Amino acid sequence: MCLAVPDAYYYRTAMVGQTVKFPCYTELDKDVDWARLATEKSRKVDIYLGNLGLQDALDLRFIALNKSQSHTLVIYNVTVNDSATYRCVEDGGLGNRHFYVLTVEGDYFYVYMYFYMYTLL
Repeated sequence: MCLAVPDAYYYRTAMVGQTVKFPCYTELDKDVDWARLATEKSRKVDIYLGNLGLQDALDLRFIALNKSQSHTLVIYNVTVNDSATYRCVEDGGLGNRHFYVLTVEGDYFYVYMYFYMYTLL
């Protein structure tokens, strides 16, 4: 018998253009579902439905990697619009839930110029 643990929240800040990884470890060897939860500006989006093997094909920057009890959501080239809460839930919602609150800061142009100027020094 598996006892569910309380919901876990993790906070992450990233700069525009970075790659972000959210690891989700589960007790059961079951599929997980990934979703971006609704905000004032956007609706809930199912990113990956593990039991169906479906992934949101509208945005190829989001990739779900799955190995046994280790599941990772990868978001490439994050934008300010990716700032949201992401949820990993195992076993169709019956298992543990992990929430990842992502804040994306900065403007890619300024980040690029900073690194470009730094390499000139």
